[in-house]
Amino acid sequence: MFVGRVAELSTLSGALGTGGVIEVVGEPGIGKTRLLTQFAAAAGERGHTVLRGRATEFEHEMPYAVFTEALGEEPAGDRLTLVRTIRAQLMERAPLALILDDLHWADPASVELLAHLIRRPMKQGVLLVCAYRSRQAGPRLLGALAEAGPAAVPADRLELGPLTFDEAESLVGPRPGLRSLHEKSGGNPLYLEALAARASEGHDRVRGDSLAGLLLGEVALLAAAELLAAQAAAVLGDQFTPSDVATVVGGDCSHELDALAVRDLLRSMGDGRLMFRHPLLRQLIYERSDPAWRMSAHRTVARELIRLGAPTREVAHHISRTANRHEPEDVKILVEAAKEALPTAPAAAAEWLIAALPLLGDPHDFESVGVRVLLTKALIHDGRLEEARRLMHELIPHMPPGTRAEVVAACAAVERLLSRYPESISLLTSELASGGHSAWLHRELATLRLQTGDVPGALAETAEAIAAAETPEDEAAAHALLAFSAAYEGQPEATAQAIAESAGCSDGLSDASAARDLTCLTRLAWAELFMEKHADAERHVRRALRLARPLGRSGLLADALTCAAQLCCRTGRLAEAFSFGEEAEDVAHQSGSPSLLALFQAIHAETLSYLDLPQAVRQASRAADAVEGSGWWAATTLCLAAQVLVVGGEPDRARWMLLGVGGGVGLPGIQPGYRPMWLETLAQATLACDDLAWARAAANASLGAADALGLPAQRAFALRAQASVLAAEEQPVSASVLADQAIALFQETGMRLQTARTLIMSASARLPEDGLKAVATARAIAVDCGATVLTDDAERERKRLAARGRRKGGEVLTPRERQIAELAMTGMSSKEIAKRLMLSSRTVDDHLAKVYRKLGVNSRAAIAQALG
Repeated sequence: MFVGRVAELSTLSGALGTGGVIEVVGEPGIGKTRLLTQFAAAAGERGHTVLRGRATEFEHEMPYAVFTEALGEEPAGDRLTLVRTIRAQLMERAPLALILDDLHWADPASVELLAHLIRRPMKQGVLLVCAYRSRQAGPRLLGALAEAGPAAVPADRLELGPLTFDEAESLVGPRPGLRSLHEKSGGNPLYLEALAARASEGHDRVRGDSLAGLLLGEVALLAAAELLAAQAAAVLGDQFTPSDVATVVGGDCSHELDALAVRDLLRSMGDGRLMFRHPLLRQLIYERSDPAWRMSAHRTVARELIRLGAPTREVAHHISRTANRHEPEDVKILVEAAKEALPTAPAAAAEWLIAALPLLGDPHDFESVGVRVLLTKALIHDGRLEEARRLMHELIPHMPPGTRAEVVAACAAVERLLSRYPESISLLTSELASGGHSAWLHRELATLRLQTGDVPGALAETAEAIAAAETPEDEAAAHALLAFSAAYEGQPEATAQAIAESAGCSDGLSDASAARDLTCLTRLAWAELFMEKHADAERHVRRALRLARPLGRSGLLADALTCAAQLCCRTGRLAEAFSFGEEAEDVAHQSGSPSLLALFQAIHAETLSYLDLPQAVRQASRAADAVEGSGWWAATTLCLAAQVLVVGGEPDRARWMLLGVGGGVGLPGIQPGYRPMWLETLAQATLACDDLAWARAAANASLGAADALGLPAQRAFALRAQASVLAAEEQPVSASVLADQAIALFQETGMRLQTARTLIMSASARLPEDGLKAVATARAIAVDCGATVLTDDAERERKRLAARGRRKGGEVLTPRERQIAELAMTGMSSKEIAKRLMLSSRTVDDHLAKVYRKLGVNSRAAIAQALG
């Protein structure tokens, strides 16, 4: 019976048209499932598709179990393909309500899929309803649901409270002592019904009974055969058939099952299957069965599943609960199930491998080491880097030097992902000193040297890697790393030579050989991107993507996706850049590395800054706040974030961010290969803060750095910085000349978005007619690229230029004056503006006075009209 919850049902029903995420939270028995059942019926009556799944406690390691139940079929494909496929299927079936119950018991793969659906909001009409017990919800689930705030709109949370006395009376009917029963139950419907049933049976002593005690009281009334059938059903799972139960108990038990149904312990699902009245009832029966009998029952189920040819993971689920050294096939089944699950559900793979460990003999023999190495891979794939790290450190001392290079290199890579650079370097140098000379070890050490800013050390280790190469793919990967290192350091001649060598090696590899170490393609593509060889970079990164997707190696795929995202963004293909960036961010969420996730979020924010500026600023801020430690990743993350913040109207924060990570106005601590671009960002930030002297110094440093590189686009950034400074110094002719030079260089390298941005930025320094033409050209480029932010910028600049023309050459506002004017237009007071921009109120008033004079107005209300 459905009683109460009218407001909650109204909230759920009201969200059907808009979609989003709604959490339904409450203690066991409070009525979550009843509410969801009523809502599902109401949604169906309104013509919405309703999909419903429920997680169960004792199948926690079964991957995607809750979604399998909801979708009616087992999801297939690697993790990224799977989540995107399911997201597309859900959107195709809109309007839709996806109801997921008892998520506190959801398996890790299901939680990961849920996190993706929340992080990537679906179109209107797709509603996610997530029910769980807050006290039993783990950090994975709570972390996934926390994404619902800014991402899923609308997002709501329904905390189910106790029933009122009147609602309690509606539920169990008027009866003597109802007020006492309501009080003792705390308004919990399940507890209230159990108390009422016990009272109806003539049991007056209910004062000290808990809900669990009452349910066990029901179980205590069962005959021995009925209890055995109930325990067998609890072993089988959330749903089962009479024949399944008969297999476990060893004979027909239809009479006993009928008796359990009469007592309302079991309920029919209408399709020949049965289930327990409430998950808590199954939990109590399962946990209070004899452990030895329970293990034997799981063994019986496993043997029957093997006989029927059931999927290995279903067998492994039962084997893991009764694994025995005296059953030779147990380890084989668990390892086979783990290998199958590794690409799609690494958490499940890890659970089965952990169950296999006690069955192994000597922990250092070949089989045991192999299982432990596989376990480290599962832990890494699942983002559990700390656990993987500990296991590898236990393994390495007991492995012969000739066989452990792969594990040492993998352990060093994990240390790097955790930003533990000294530990990683120490591990590799120790291994090399003890006689390990794998090319992989040298490449990993070179990567670490580069990441910590030791470029000479990186180049030396790369030379060692080339010398140690034993296969064509080893040689190709080492040359690609050399090209990457030289490009990072801003050595054009050395980079060009290394790129030619690397391309020759990599292009000569078969797909099978290249797939054995895809860094031969990814690092080559990055080097080509740094050197503005966009066509070559695209050819190599596309091949890397094609080879990486089937392999399930998330790190390699992430590297290729990020390179592709940045390449497409730089060349104005925003739709592709957005898609690649989202996918790369999804991989980073799986990685377990906060530093890697922050970097990918910052790269994706660059693309978002052309599509949705507020979202880009939020993403860039999150990335900057998450940066840990120092090194190349941290510096690049902060520079990318600063670039977005400048465009997004937070130049003060961007300025100090760049100066902090770069080590001063010349940014000596920044990657030399991109230094002119980051110096231009600093120049724009300081100009927006009216620090002309600093802006001039940054622009001059940018030009000097660009001269050393000799790269067209980097020189274009430097010229744009110079042009902006000249415009601020009221030298419009010189400014427009340099802007035109920058535009020509951006066009030469195919960087269309930067071409459009430069046209907009320089329009006010031109004659009115030329400025309008520049803005019109910029707008056409922006529309063609789908850059809505630039399109809006161009339109605003057109209105300003038109207004300036009407004022017959009136003065142009500086960036800071324009920023303060736009804030004043929103109704903010001088004090509020000062607090927002970290200025004094007097400084704000001085700027507003200049705004009034230049625009020819005398009030804040008139500013909006003057600026169009």
